[in-house]
Amino acid sequence: MKNSTINLRDLMILVADPNQYVRRVVNGMLRGFGANKVMEVEHSNGLFQALSNQKVDILLCDMRLPPHGGLKLTRTIRRNSDNENRTMPILLMSSDTGETTIKNARDAGANIVVAKPMSPSGLYDRLGWIVFNPRPFVDTETYFGPDRRFKIEGYPGGVGRRKGDKIIDVAAEEGPALGQDDIDSLFSNSRAGQS
Repeated sequence: MKNSTINLRDLMILVADPNQYVRRVVNGMLRGFGANKVMEVEHSNGLFQALSNQKVDILLCDMRLPPHGGLKLTRTIRRNSDNENRTMPILLMSSDTGETTIKNARDAGANIVVAKPMSPSGLYDRLGWIVFNPRPFVDTETYFGPDRRFKIEGYPGGVGRRKGDKIIDVAAEEGPALGQDDIDSLFSNSRAGQS
């Protein structure tokens, strides 16, 4: 994605955050990326009203958006089969980007988590990830959202659980493995700024 650009022009982007300053900063970043249709809301009631009035192309939602919270909102949006915004990309914004938070967001149906405070390059990178690496949607009794697998390096036991999963042959190891001293040397050189 290094030289690729994202075209956000004419996409309706909804920024949902209780903090007016954060909304303004994110809005400014998006406009700097070329977005010309950015809406802001400060609570989940405003979010649902905006979603019921129009098609939204991208949602950036704070994980703690009052009164429901980003996880519950994401689940509600994804599970409503009558909602035309059901498959829009949802980026959850959070200052907590620990493993549990990421897993909870993924399992709720969010596309990705954006760390707060965010930089323009961080936000652009996350938007690019969604645009240039789209994941198919999965629809089961307990989950609707983007495929939770970011990459497939092989299935446990060599067989996937889904009907469409194909058997993946993992290549055999080639060449000698690095010894621990070699690995330590590589890391110590990179920490010292050497290559």
